[in-house]
Amino acid sequence: MQKEITLDVVETLVPSVVFAAGGVEDVVSRLEAHVRGLSLDATTEKGRKHIKSVAYDVARSKTALDNMGKVVQEAAKATVDRVNADRRIIKTRLDALRDEVKAPVVEFDAREAARVEEHQNAIRDMEALARFDFAPDEETVSARQSELTRLYGRDFEEFKERAKVGFEQSGVSLSAHAEAAKARRIQQEEDERKAALAAEEERKRLEAERIAREERIAQEAAERSRMQAEKAAQAERERLEREAQAAVAREQAAAQAMKEAQARAEREKVEAARRAEEEKERAVLAERERVAATKRQEEAEAKRRAADRAHKSAVNNAALLALVEAGASEGIGKAIVTAIALGKIPHVSINY
Repeated sequence: MQKEITLDVVETLVPSVVFAAGGVEDVVSRLEAHVRGLSLDATTEKGRKHIKSVAYDVARSKTALDNMGKVVQEAAKATVDRVNADRRIIKTRLDALRDEVKAPVVEFDAREAARVEEHQNAIRDMEALARFDFAPDEETVSARQSELTRLYGRDFEEFKERAKVGFEQSGVSLSAHAEAAKARRIQQEEDERKAALAAEEERKRLEAERIAREERIAQEAAERSRMQAEKAAQAERERLEREAQAAVAREQAAAQAMKEAQARAEREKVEAARRAEEEKERAVLAERERVAATKRQEEAEAKRRAADRAHKSAVNNAALLALVEAGASEGIGKAIVTAIALGKIPHVSINY
């Protein structure tokens, strides 16, 4: 930059030079030195006009320098816009290039994470197979043992040892469940067998009592009918004998009367026998109906008791399930439910 700067040369300066680093400070400092070095006299008319002229030139210099700044600013703005556009290109294309270069590693990491997750899920599935929230039967335990074997059949790679531990622990637990289920089944079958035997024995006893009762009733009815028939026949014979003695003179008529009486007596005997047989049949039918009614009543009562037991068992099982879900073991849960059902816990009851 030139050594001396005066107000009349400001407009000739190069904007890029003025607004270079330190340029503005240099120009303004020189202008200040130049203006302050002028001889100014405000006591005369000429001097005052000169001062106003200098002030006007300072204002013009300010405007010229400010306009130069605007030019430099517009040029700088264009440069910034271009640089920003170039930066966006750099970011977009190099981000894409980065992702392109990194893609194989990202894909590998994803495959690796999925592989590890599959192994861990399979191990968790094996461990979960040994957990029950109910008392399983043999078929359920066997199905889970088969599923455990299937899950363990995969290649667990670096998780092989952990998978082996899970497989063995679940296998031991499932074996224990299988033994318990078998014991429950055997006990249930034995209980059912004993109950069936007891029921059959009771049925046979009741049937034997019924047959003996019916035979006794029939025999008693037959005996009563026989005795009544004999008594009637005896009475008739006695009456005929008396009439025969009284009607000796009327032998022909008496003989005829006797024949008629005998015929009538025979018919009455037959009728008495028939009535006795009907009475016997009615007695047998009445007894059978009574036995059938008793049997129906007993069966209805047995069904009611069975339904009541089933209902109470369902309520107890629901209570047991709630206790197990609350954290109690199955054995403790059963003991609690049994104690409540038996009224051994004060102020606590089960609503059936």
